Amino acid sequence: MSCASGVGSRFGRTGISRVSACVGALLVFLSGCGGGGSTDTDSTGTGRTSTPAPSSSATPTTPTEQRDKLAELSAERMCSLVEPAELREPAFAVGNGRPEEVSFDPPVRGCRFPAKQDGETEDSVLLAAQADGFDQLGGERISEFPVAASRTSYANDCTVYSDVTGATLQVVVSDQEAGTEQCEAAERISRLVLDSVAH
Repeated sequence: MSCASGVGSRFGRTGISRVSACVGALLVFLSGCGGGGSTDTDSTGTGRTSTPAPSSSATPTTPTEQRDKLAELSAERMCSLVEPAELREPAFAVGNGRPEEVSFDPPVRGCRFPAKQDGETEDSVLLAAQADGFDQLGGERISEFPVAASRTSYANDCTVYSDVTGATLQVVVSDQEAGTEQCEAAERISRLVLDSVAH
């Protein structure tokens, strides 16, 4: 937009009206050039610009301040960290979680999701809260993990230990017919649960 035309060294009534029109148009133009976010004032009085909400296609994650502390959860509450349907793809179809005392000395509480299969089977997915610092129990360290973690595998099961705030997340996938797949499943389930607990 150019306002130079009609504004010279001589100002008549026409010149002044053109200048007023240009100034008015410029103010309207500048008022529409603000940033995309709104500015809020926090308790300290400093301004901060809010960012637009992420698109619905973004991977959902639980904000850190809203995550549960695993060390404080009951066995019943641990059963709600994941839904049975969420375990089907990384492991196998399971039923509802059942609270369980995994160990009594020291006490370890957990939640076991039994496999949905015909007949008697010991296949299951177990979530448990081990003592803080037990993330090194596994014989093999896991790299490229969001927290310090290790794993131990046997013929029919694999256990992943992950360091979280005040405790160690233990995920055990037991599958009598699997080979190395149960370790992949245990790692994927661990990552899933880690999104819900503080670490």
